[in-house]
Amino acid sequence: MNLEHLLSKEEIQIRDSIREFTKKEIIPRTKELEADYGLVEEVHQKLVDMKVQSDGYPSEYGGGDGSNTAFAIIAEELAKGDAGIALTVGINMGIILKPAMLVKNKAVMDKFIPAFCSGKLTYACISMTDEAGGADSENPCLAGSGITATATLEGDEYVINGSKAWPTHAGIAECYLTVCTTDPNAGDEGVALIYVPKDTPGLTFGEPEKKMLCKTSINGAVYYDNVRVPKEFRVAGPGMDANIYHFFEGGTGWHSSAIALGIAERAFEIVLDYTGTRMGGFKPVRQHSMVAGILADMAIALDMMRASVYNLSYMLDHLDIYGPPWSPQFISKAAATRTFAGDKAVEIVNKGAELLGSMAISEDFPFEKCLRDAKITQLWLGGQQICRYRVIRGYYDLKNWA
Repeated sequence: MNLEHLLSKEEIQIRDSIREFTKKEIIPRTKELEADYGLVEEVHQKLVDMKVQSDGYPSEYGGGDGSNTAFAIIAEELAKGDAGIALTVGINMGIILKPAMLVKNKAVMDKFIPAFCSGKLTYACISMTDEAGGADSENPCLAGSGITATATLEGDEYVINGSKAWPTHAGIAECYLTVCTTDPNAGDEGVALIYVPKDTPGLTFGEPEKKMLCKTSINGAVYYDNVRVPKEFRVAGPGMDANIYHFFEGGTGWHSSAIALGIAERAFEIVLDYTGTRMGGFKPVRQHSMVAGILADMAIALDMMRASVYNLSYMLDHLDIYGPPWSPQFISKAAATRTFAGDKAVEIVNKGAELLGSMAISEDFPFEKCLRDAKITQLWLGGQQICRYRVIRGYYDLKNWA
């Protein structure tokens, strides 16, 4: 996909700036960054200084009113260096507060957005997957009945109880967008999205998870023990919260797609370079027809990934044309992009490994990081199979889902 004629001058400048930053600040230091989170925060603060964090927020709060296309560019380019950093940046530059911005919940926006536009590194968190039931909380076919964290309205406050597994930025975030149910028997009407400030009494955290991938982002459990928050911190209300949640899952899947694209592009760059200098049969390996065919398959998949990611970005930037983002058709498109990108990223990395041989798993060679990081794009947000439920529900009312 030739983006040069589709991106604005500003978007091209953003791409070039983040690409140069990644080449200088991340790629040469991946081992150091994975071993020392203090260095990771230094990288993030440099990006904050470049206005990346604030760009995703409304200008009335000091943000940059950044486009979704620019958002995808930033995620893609950073993921070429480190998927965990790309994940954190996307979360902090607006994904978590997007539901409140979409419905113009001023109480939430006034409470939380200023910190993200202050010039200081600030974390956000989506507290979504329940420890009990796991991906049931993300399963659209369960219509909210799989959510086990509860929210009970008492006077002017919601009281939240439950626990969540694997939220990114658990323990370090300023706010926790928490997926709850007010009544598991009420279907989507019972879904509640509630923002919880850090330091709220009853909000505690587990130890950071030890992972083989995305080591530069922090995941851990979140526990809610009679956590009380103002009722105004609920995103919208019955019915609309479920709509927003379905849209949110599509939006985070779009972020995942851009990260998958960046990982796959980096893998292709490494393999293309290696096969151009590695000799076999008295000529560079990529001059053999079998290798050329594999490289061609990698290039084709990348081109289709890029087209899908940026087509979805355009749709998100033009909701006036494409309609509400919680429609089954819109969610289906977003889920298709996420599923395709995750599968193709893993496929591209695996094909590249076949051409690299033992070099693919060497910790002294940059490719093994691609091998590790690519797999998460198939695993998070409920995994590929639940994501496929979202895809097909854009075509018919799926009932026999089990």
